[in-house]
Amino acid sequence: MKKAPTISVVGSLNVDLTFRVPRFPVPGETLTASQAMTAFGGKGANQAVAAARAGARVRMIGCLGNDEYGERYREHLAGEGIDHAGVLAGAGPTGAAFITVDGEGENTIVVHPGANHELTVAKMSELTDLFTESAVALLQLECPLDAVAGAAEVAKDAGATVILNPSPWDPESMERNIPIDILIVNEREAEALPLGSEMGCMPQGCEAVIVTRGARSTWVITEGRTQEVEPPVVTPVDTVGAGDTFAGVFALAHAEGLGLLDAVRLANAAAALATLRPGAQEAMPARGEIEEMLSRGVRQ
Repeated sequence: MKKAPTISVVGSLNVDLTFRVPRFPVPGETLTASQAMTAFGGKGANQAVAAARAGARVRMIGCLGNDEYGERYREHLAGEGIDHAGVLAGAGPTGAAFITVDGEGENTIVVHPGANHELTVAKMSELTDLFTESAVALLQLECPLDAVAGAAEVAKDAGATVILNPSPWDPESMERNIPIDILIVNEREAEALPLGSEMGCMPQGCEAVIVTRGARSTWVITEGRTQEVEPPVVTPVDTVGAGDTFAGVFALAHAEGLGLLDAVRLANAAAALATLRPGAQEAMPARGEIEEMLSRGVRQ
């Protein structure tokens, strides 16, 4: 049996408080939620869970508060089979996110970073061994940019493919000389990239840019060429975590040696499945579910 590839994920770990509302409130308005949920989240940990459920060996690198939520989160990671030796204990509280989900399944999110912002370059330099033998390093921007840049350099030196999902968007991330192999962005983030009218100008050193577009086709942009991959057609219940599911599963597929288009197909199917249940990590599918959807084609 082929050994599962190892992915090192550097990123945030938050506790999510989610409210389901009929629509998003306007300034000064109070709405009554039909449901409230508390769950584990954070873009980094979400992507780690998505990759692990799809079949990767995952090493999580980040920072939790030295509090009850932090202790519970470590137990949760262990339950998902994720190596959390690189999850440090910070002085501040565990990060938190406030999420509203409307009747169409769309969401808005407000994040308090907490201990996530205690992941420093100095601390990253103590964790270099966690990138050894990793096929992919998967990064986002809910941790300090200096630490993310440092992680990318360490991962590159260790021979890993560096995949960056620059969310939440920070234009400085594109101005820094961060060694990136593959960039995963959504439509709004793509508008800020120097791709040019013909999609021919790639960020320096980047082999491919993947642009997720919700229910529409995903763009796979390489030097001088743009290809499209249609996602499965579903009726979403909750889109929270769909982008993180895509990133985690794409990283696993790339680590397994799939080509860009096939990796996107697998990730599209996983992201579509993640919208069919409420929550972020709670909704992330296992590998068998993803492959079953792929076998049925793009229409659900």
